[in-house]
Amino acid sequence: MDKKIPPHKEAAFEEINQKFTGNHSKQQCARMLQALRLFKLNTFEASRGLNVYHPPARILQLRQQGYAIDTIWETVEAENGVKHRVGCYVLRPGKNHE
Repeated sequence: MDKKIPPHKEAAFEEINQKFTGNHSKQQCARMLQALRLFKLNTFEASRGLNVYHPPARILQLRQQGYAIDTIWETVEAENGVKHRVGCYVLRPGKNHE
């Protein structure tokens, strides 16, 4: 359980945020998909690191586009010390993984 985003993810998020700017859901999906191609991603990381307002909605949109994304539940600790059960998303390898 960790309330900080790991350094390797922070660096990737910075690069992804520069590449896919804007708040439109299409751009939020692009940011999440790019991150999922690199590592698993939880809702805490997506909202704070990728500026995704509602990560579960973006995951639903990606699934509707044909991406195979699994949800694993985990507990994270927010900045204020409160523990939250959050979804952790994993992109399954396959034709849409490129």
